[in-house]
Amino acid sequence: METNRIFVTMNATFKNEEKCRVAMDTIVNDAHAAEGVNSHFWFRSEDGKSLFVLEQYDNKKALVEAIKRFTSARISFFKSIKVTDVTVYGNVSTGIKLMFAPLSPKYMEYYGGYSKIAAKDQEPGIKDFERKRIIVATSASFKDEVKSKVAIEKLAKDTYNESGTNSHFWSISKDGKSLYLLELYADENALTEHVMANKSSREAFFESMVVSNVTVYATVSDNIKQMLAPIHPKYMNYYGGYSK
Repeated sequence: METNRIFVTMNATFKNEEKCRVAMDTIVNDAHAAEGVNSHFWFRSEDGKSLFVLEQYDNKKALVEAIKRFTSARISFFKSIKVTDVTVYGNVSTGIKLMFAPLSPKYMEYYGGYSKIAAKDQEPGIKDFERKRIIVATSASFKDEVKSKVAIEKLAKDTYNESGTNSHFWSISKDGKSLYLLELYADENALTEHVMANKSSREAFFESMVVSNVTVYATVSDNIKQMLAPIHPKYMNYYGGYSK
Protein backbone atom coordinates (compact mmCIF):
# COMPACT_ATOMS: atom_id res chain seq x y z
CA MET A 1 0.00 0.00 0.00
CA GLU A 2 1.10 3.56 -0.69
CA THR A 3 1.87 4.92 2.76
CA ASN A 4 4.41 7.69 2.15
CA ARG A 5 2.02 10.36 0.89
CA ILE A 6 2.02 13.80 2.47
CA PHE A 7 -1.11 15.92 2.80
CA VAL A 8 -1.21 19.61 3.67
CA THR A 9 -4.47 21.31 4.65
CA MET A 10 -5.18 24.97 5.29
CA ASN A 11 -8.21 26.79 6.63
CA ALA A 12 -8.50 30.51 5.94
CA THR A 13 -10.86 33.43 5.48
CA PHE A 14 -10.90 35.86 2.58
CA LYS A 15 -9.41 39.33 2.76
CA ASN A 16 -9.75 39.92 -0.98
CA GLU A 17 -11.58 37.10 -2.75
CA GLU A 18 -11.02 38.44 -6.26
CA LYS A 19 -7.24 38.50 -5.80
CA CYS A 20 -7.42 35.09 -4.15
CA ARG A 21 -9.21 33.55 -7.13
CA VAL A 22 -6.74 35.02 -9.64
CA ALA A 23 -3.82 33.67 -7.62
CA MET A 24 -5.55 30.30 -7.21
CA ASP A 25 -5.97 29.82 -10.95
CA THR A 26 -2.25 30.39 -11.51
CA ILE A 27 -1.22 28.17 -8.59
CA VAL A 28 -3.37 25.18 -9.52
CA ASN A 29 -2.32 25.24 -13.17
CA ASP A 30 1.34 25.31 -12.11
CA ALA A 31 0.76 22.50 -9.60
CA HIS A 32 -1.12 20.32 -12.10
CA ALA A 33 1.81 20.47 -14.50
CA ALA A 34 4.32 19.55 -11.78
CA GLU A 35 5.31 15.96 -11.08
CA GLY A 36 4.23 14.51 -7.76
CA VAL A 37 1.52 17.06 -6.90
CA ASN A 38 -1.52 14.79 -6.93
CA SER A 39 -4.05 17.23 -5.50
CA HIS A 40 -4.41 20.97 -5.17
CA PHE A 41 -8.07 21.14 -4.23
CA TRP A 42 -9.91 24.27 -3.01
CA PHE A 43 -13.28 24.56 -1.29
CA ARG A 44 -15.45 27.39 0.04
CA SER A 45 -17.91 27.32 2.93
CA GLU A 46 -21.63 27.59 2.22
CA ASP A 47 -21.69 31.15 3.62
CA GLY A 48 -18.86 32.11 1.25
CA LYS A 49 -16.56 33.37 4.01
CA SER A 50 -14.14 30.49 4.58
CA LEU A 51 -11.65 28.67 2.37
CA PHE A 52 -10.15 25.19 2.68
CA VAL A 53 -7.16 24.02 0.64
CA LEU A 54 -6.00 20.40 0.39
CA GLU A 55 -2.64 19.56 -1.18
CA GLN A 56 -1.45 15.98 -1.69
CA TYR A 57 2.12 15.04 -2.60
CA ASP A 58 3.66 11.75 -3.70
CA ASN A 59 6.46 12.00 -1.15
CA LYS A 60 8.83 14.34 0.69
CA LYS A 61 10.78 15.20 -2.46
CA ALA A 62 7.64 16.33 -4.32
CA LEU A 63 6.63 18.52 -1.38
CA VAL A 64 10.07 20.15 -1.15
CA GLU A 65 10.07 20.92 -4.87
CA ALA A 66 6.60 22.46 -4.54
CA ILE A 67 7.67 24.70 -1.65
CA LYS A 68 10.64 25.93 -3.69
CA ARG A 69 8.24 27.09 -6.41
CA PHE A 70 7.02 29.93 -4.18
CA THR A 71 6.04 32.19 -7.06
CA SER A 72 4.53 35.67 -7.08
CA ALA A 73 1.11 34.02 -7.34
CA ARG A 74 1.64 32.28 -4.00
CA ILE A 75 2.73 35.55 -2.39
CA SER A 76 -0.36 37.25 -3.79
CA PHE A 77 -2.50 34.38 -2.51
CA PHE A 78 -1.27 34.66 1.06
CA LYS A 79 -1.80 38.43 0.98
CA SER A 80 -5.42 37.89 -0.11
CA ILE A 81 -6.38 35.62 2.82
CA LYS A 82 -6.08 35.32 6.58
CA VAL A 83 -4.76 31.88 7.52
CA THR A 84 -6.62 30.19 10.38
CA ASP A 85 -4.56 27.00 10.61
CA VAL A 86 -2.27 24.69 8.63
CA THR A 87 -1.78 20.97 9.24
CA VAL A 88 0.74 18.59 7.66
CA TYR A 89 -0.23 14.89 7.59
CA GLY A 90 2.42 12.23 7.04
CA ASN A 91 5.99 11.56 8.11
CA VAL A 92 8.14 14.57 7.25
CA SER A 93 11.76 15.54 7.77
CA THR A 94 13.23 18.29 9.96
CA GLY A 95 14.11 20.16 6.77
CA ILE A 96 10.48 20.24 5.68
CA LYS A 97 9.43 21.45 9.12
CA LEU A 98 11.90 24.32 8.82
CA MET A 99 10.47 25.23 5.41
CA PHE A 100 6.95 25.29 6.88
CA ALA A 101 7.93 27.20 10.03
CA PRO A 102 6.53 30.60 8.87
CA LEU A 103 3.03 29.05 8.76
CA SER A 104 3.31 27.48 12.25
CA PRO A 105 1.62 24.23 11.19
CA LYS A 106 0.41 21.36 13.32
CA TYR A 107 1.84 17.93 12.45
CA MET A 108 0.12 14.56 12.45
CA GLU A 109 2.01 11.36 11.63
CA TYR A 110 1.00 8.46 9.41
CA TYR A 111 -1.10 5.91 11.33
CA GLY A 112 -2.61 3.61 8.70
CA GLY A 113 -4.27 3.20 5.33
CA TYR A 114 -3.18 4.33 1.89
CA SER A 115 -3.35 6.93 -0.84
CA LYS A 116 -3.03 5.43 -4.30
CA ILE A 117 -0.51 6.50 -6.92
CA ALA A 118 -1.97 8.97 -9.39
CA ALA A 119 -1.70 7.90 -13.02
CA LYS A 120 0.85 9.79 -15.10
CA ASP A 121 -0.99 12.40 -17.13
CA GLN A 122 -0.13 12.51 -20.82
CA GLU A 123 -2.15 15.61 -21.69
CA PRO A 124 -1.81 19.08 -20.14
CA GLY A 125 -4.63 20.86 -18.36
CA ILE A 126 -7.06 20.01 -15.57
CA LYS A 127 -9.64 17.43 -16.62
CA ASP A 128 -13.33 17.73 -15.74
CA PHE A 129 -13.32 14.45 -13.78
CA GLU A 130 -10.43 15.77 -11.63
CA ARG A 131 -12.77 18.49 -10.34
CA LYS A 132 -15.45 16.01 -9.21
CA ARG A 133 -13.54 14.19 -6.48
CA ILE A 134 -15.16 13.96 -3.05
CA ILE A 135 -13.20 14.31 0.18
CA VAL A 136 -14.59 13.16 3.52
CA ALA A 137 -12.50 14.28 6.50
CA THR A 138 -13.12 13.02 10.04
CA SER A 139 -11.49 14.35 13.21
CA ALA A 140 -11.85 12.11 16.24
CA SER A 141 -10.31 10.79 19.44
CA PHE A 142 -10.01 7.19 20.58
CA LYS A 143 -12.69 5.50 22.64
CA ASP A 144 -11.00 2.13 22.19
CA GLU A 145 -7.70 2.31 20.29
CA VAL A 146 -7.35 -1.46 19.92
CA LYS A 147 -10.76 -1.73 18.26
CA SER A 148 -9.99 1.36 16.17
CA LYS A 149 -6.78 -0.16 14.87
CA VAL A 150 -8.56 -3.39 13.94
CA ALA A 151 -11.31 -1.44 12.15
CA ILE A 152 -8.75 0.73 10.33
CA GLU A 153 -6.78 -2.26 9.07
CA LYS A 154 -9.96 -3.99 7.90
CA LEU A 155 -11.23 -0.90 6.08
CA ALA A 156 -7.87 -0.33 4.41
CA LYS A 157 -7.67 -3.95 3.25
CA ASP A 158 -11.30 -4.18 2.12
CA THR A 159 -11.37 -0.86 0.25
CA TYR A 160 -7.97 -0.87 -1.43
CA ASN A 161 -9.23 -2.66 -4.54
CA GLU A 162 -12.27 -0.41 -4.94
CA SER A 163 -11.59 1.39 -8.21
CA GLY A 164 -13.14 4.68 -7.07
CA THR A 165 -11.67 4.80 -3.57
CA ASN A 166 -8.43 6.73 -4.03
CA SER A 167 -7.45 7.32 -0.40
CA HIS A 168 -8.22 5.99 3.05
CA PHE A 169 -5.43 7.73 4.96
CA TRP A 170 -5.22 7.93 8.77
CA SER A 171 -2.94 10.26 10.71
CA ILE A 172 -2.39 10.55 14.47
CA SER A 173 -1.39 13.50 16.63
CA LYS A 174 1.95 13.62 18.44
CA ASP A 175 0.31 13.00 21.80
CA GLY A 176 -1.45 9.94 20.39
CA LYS A 177 -4.90 11.18 21.36
CA SER A 178 -6.32 12.58 18.12
CA LEU A 179 -6.97 10.86 14.81
CA TYR A 180 -7.66 12.33 11.38
CA LEU A 181 -9.17 10.23 8.60
CA LEU A 182 -9.04 11.50 5.04
CA GLU A 183 -11.12 9.66 2.44
CA LEU A 184 -10.91 10.57 -1.24
CA TYR A 185 -13.42 9.25 -3.79
CA ALA A 186 -13.52 9.54 -7.56
CA ASP A 187 -17.11 10.78 -7.64
CA GLU A 188 -20.56 10.36 -6.08
CA ASN A 189 -21.02 6.85 -7.46
CA ALA A 190 -17.73 5.72 -5.93
CA LEU A 191 -18.65 7.16 -2.53
CA THR A 192 -22.10 5.56 -2.62
CA GLU A 193 -20.71 2.16 -3.59
CA HIS A 194 -18.08 2.36 -0.84
CA VAL A 195 -20.55 3.27 1.90
CA MET A 196 -23.01 0.56 0.87
CA ALA A 197 -20.30 -2.12 0.61
CA ASN A 198 -18.60 -1.32 3.93
CA LYS A 199 -21.44 -0.54 6.32
CA SER A 200 -20.34 -2.89 9.10
CA SER A 201 -16.66 -1.88 8.90
CA ARG A 202 -17.51 1.81 8.96
CA GLU A 203 -19.88 1.31 11.89
CA ALA A 204 -17.17 -0.57 13.81
CA PHE A 205 -14.74 2.29 13.20
CA PHE A 206 -17.17 5.01 14.32
CA GLU A 207 -18.18 2.98 17.39
CA SER A 208 -14.53 2.86 18.51
CA MET A 209 -14.13 6.65 18.24
CA VAL A 210 -15.45 9.86 19.72
CA VAL A 211 -16.03 11.94 16.59
CA SER A 212 -15.33 15.67 16.85
CA ASN A 213 -16.48 16.62 13.36
CA VAL A 214 -16.92 15.35 9.82
CA THR A 215 -16.60 17.59 6.77
CA VAL A 216 -17.46 16.72 3.18
CA TYR A 217 -15.49 18.72 0.62
CA ALA A 218 -17.39 18.69 -2.70
CA THR A 219 -20.52 20.03 -4.28
CA VAL A 220 -22.76 17.00 -3.78
CA SER A 221 -26.34 15.98 -4.50
CA ASP A 222 -29.18 15.74 -1.99
CA ASN A 223 -28.94 11.94 -2.25
CA ILE A 224 -25.39 12.03 -0.91
CA LYS A 225 -26.40 14.38 1.90
CA GLN A 226 -29.22 12.05 2.86
CA MET A 227 -26.91 9.01 2.83
CA LEU A 228 -24.34 10.74 5.05
CA ALA A 229 -26.88 12.30 7.42
CA PRO A 230 -26.16 9.80 10.26
CA ILE A 231 -22.62 11.22 10.67
CA HIS A 232 -23.87 14.86 10.62
CA PRO A 233 -21.23 16.33 8.32
CA LYS A 234 -20.56 19.95 7.48
CA TYR A 235 -20.26 20.74 3.76
CA MET A 236 -17.88 22.93 1.79
CA ASN A 237 -18.43 23.41 -1.93
CA TYR A 238 -15.91 23.00 -4.76
CA TYR A 239 -14.11 26.27 -5.45
CA GLY A 240 -11.21 25.35 -7.70
CA GLY A 241 -8.28 23.07 -8.38
CA TYR A 242 -8.07 19.32 -8.95
CA SER A 243 -7.28 15.89 -7.61
CA LYS A 244 -5.69 13.51 -10.12
